[in-house]
Amino acid sequence: MEKSKYTKLDSIAVLIIALAAVVVAIWQADLTRKHNRLTVKPYLDTDINVKHGAMLTIKNKGEGAALINFFGLEWDGRKFENWTDLFQAVEEKFEVEEKLEVVGLSRTFREGDVIGAHEELELCELPFGSPQRVQITIIIEYESIYGEPFTFKNKFSWGG
Repeated sequence: MEKSKYTKLDSIAVLIIALAAVVVAIWQADLTRKHNRLTVKPYLDTDINVKHGAMLTIKNKGEGAALINFFGLEWDGRKFENWTDLFQAVEEKFEVEEKLEVVGLSRTFREGDVIGAHEELELCELPFGSPQRVQITIIIEYESIYGEPFTFKNKFSWGG
C-alpha cells in the first residue's frame, strides 16, 4: 500500500514538472518571437542636408527593411502624391513670380517599394524662392517583414 502512495506522488510530480516544462517552452518561444520582430523593426527618419543646397533625405535607421504601402505629402490642408504638385500649389498660393521647380532629384514611393536597413535616400532638393515659411508633412505608411504596420509622419519647414 505504501509503495502505491509514493508511486502516485511520483506520477503527480512528474506530471507537474512536464506541465511546467511545456509552459516555459511556450513562454520562451513567445519571447524569441518578440525578440526576432524587434531585431528587424524598421525606423524611418528625415533630415535636411545643407552641404549641397537643401537636400531632404530619408533614412531607415532600423535593422529591417521598410516595405512601403503609401507615400503622401500634406501642406495647407491639401494632400499631394508628388513634390512637383506640392511646389506648384505653393507657387499659386503665394503668387511666386519665379517658378519653384524641383531641382535635380525628386523621389516619391509607390506601394511595394522598399527602404533597406540603414539605407539613406534623397527625397528632394528643396527649391529656394518661397516667400513664406511653408510647413510640409511627409506621411509614409510601411510595414516590417513580419507585416507589422507603422506610420511615419514628420513635419518640416522650408522657405521664408
